[in-house]
Amino acid sequence: MKRDYFITQEKIDRYGEINGDNDIIHYDVDYARERGFKAPLAHGLMVQGYASAMAAEKYGADWFTRGEIHVKFVGPLYPDETITVEIDDDGKLHVAAGDRTCIVGTAKLRDAA
Repeated sequence: MKRDYFITQEKIDRYGEINGDNDIIHYDVDYARERGFKAPLAHGLMVQGYASAMAAEKYGADWFTRGEIHVKFVGPLYPDETITVEIDDDGKLHVAAGDRTCIVGTAKLRDAA
């Protein structure tokens, strides 16, 4: 399962309003550049939300009682980028912006008790 999402600064701003993340790294271009990034950073958990939604689609209702997601943030995600979120048949999770890997991990179901 694979899907593309276009990240905008507006989405980043709205997510920050919802979750209360006021860290300036997500909003201020100059501040982000001073720290070595090309632009403000997308919220990692916002992007993980796309992966979680895909896992819910892949696994159905079982995701809500037996689903688990493990991620490692390995690269930045910026506004005005298209990201590709992919979950393979084994639950391997990969998020990339072009050729740049940004998130790796797994999204799968725990064994039933």
